[in-house]
Amino acid sequence: MDTTEDVMTAGRATPSPFRRPPSPKPTPSTGNARTQPRRPVLESTAPRCRPPDPPGPPPDAAPDATTQAVPIKSVTPQQYERLRRTGARWFFWVGGLTLINALMRFTGQTMRFIIGLGTTELVTGLAARSGRGWTPAILLDVIFIGGFFLLGHLALKGHRLAYAIGIAVYGLDGLIFLLGQRWIGLGFHVFVLVMMINGLHAARKLDTRSG
Repeated sequence: MDTTEDVMTAGRATPSPFRRPPSPKPTPSTGNARTQPRRPVLESTAPRCRPPDPPGPPPDAAPDATTQAVPIKSVTPQQYERLRRTGARWFFWVGGLTLINALMRFTGQTMRFIIGLGTTELVTGLAARSGRGWTPAILLDVIFIGGFFLLGHLALKGHRLAYAIGIAVYGLDGLIFLLGQRWIGLGFHVFVLVMMINGLHAARKLDTRSG
């Protein structure tokens, strides 16, 4: 029976089962700092940032102000009636001022109203300069002046033909101011023509609605 502590087997020492197990070796420390116990990691309670939503489809472009339908205010029959009567009254203005111009020409006055007819002023002026031809001049004045009063009366009653005749005659009369380069008188003729045309348009609208 072997009493030796170690038994040699195959040229190497085999540890005895009665031998004290080796003690664990201490872990080498780095430096002289003491080993700090690990602190438990606390989970953050701050709310997590939500990722931004993906961009959606681009919004439709705002409609241009010029392409939007502008609501047109409807004109009432009373407004059309007022426009029609206003256009008809200008026939009386033209006839009355033409009469005043003729009387001032006969009396040798030099002041004139530029809204009056240039045709009668031209004929009356030729008669005054030549000293003869007063009868044709007076007859022409009576025809034109009386004609415009008659057209104004018919226009007030809503006759569209009266507007059309008066607009044509007064428009041709404005050519005298154009040829004579009397721009102020021509400008007033254009203004009166616009008012007459508005009256004709209103009369047409009233006839359409009544029909």
